[in-house]
Amino acid sequence: MKFWYLVWLAVMFLGMAAIYGLSLYVSEPTITVPFLAMMAGIHMFLAPIFLLTILNLEGKTQLWLYNPQGSIKLLLSKVSAAAIIQLITQVIISLYGLAVMKILVDGGVIEHFSHLLPFKQGVYMNLGIFATSMYISVWVIFLWTIYHSLGRFPAIRNFRWLAVILVWVAYNLVEALLVKLKILNNEMFSFGINVNIAPKMTYEDGWQIIYTDASLPIIIILFYATVSVVIFLLASWLLDRKVEV
Repeated sequence: MKFWYLVWLAVMFLGMAAIYGLSLYVSEPTITVPFLAMMAGIHMFLAPIFLLTILNLEGKTQLWLYNPQGSIKLLLSKVSAAAIIQLITQVIISLYGLAVMKILVDGGVIEHFSHLLPFKQGVYMNLGIFATSMYISVWVIFLWTIYHSLGRFPAIRNFRWLAVILVWVAYNLVEALLVKLKILNNEMFSFGINVNIAPKMTYEDGWQIIYTDASLPIIIILFYATVSVVIFLLASWLLDRKVEV
């Protein structure tokens, strides 16, 4: 896994160097901005990919079948490792973002760092990317345990992927129905926090990021947090039943 992560970092650093070299070649320092945004978006899937890789690796050895620790501790260790890797990479990207802003300031494109990415917006964006990455990671664990737990039934062993898709579709249908409920339009459920972070990239004499106000309903945040806890516990319960590949 260390080799896999080092390769990922190497590709990321090569991309940073290549886009910087291109910006110098064409004398357009602002082309580093869309690359920065793209890289931040892609890394939302770093932790889920890491978790899926490590689960498949351990699935071949089936070490958890002989692990004296409970499944909750076992899965928490995997999630913790993925979270650490995600945080380290986001710190690197944030440092790259500071380097990009320094280049833009030196090139006279912006007067101050905050003209491109104010500190508060940067914190919110990093928190959003991290939270989304962890949410997807928990779903990866849950769907993975469903897939492999169904392997104990020969009749449906070859159609396990269909069950995984059906679970995902069913959840999204339930979520869509909850959104349509009138109760969710109640003032109590619409209470949220207003943040100036709805980024939109525009190009006018160079790339710019424009921020507009966006409301983050507290109930929605709590809903996704609850879903994460529930499906994580369900995944642990399935693993305790000695999932076999």
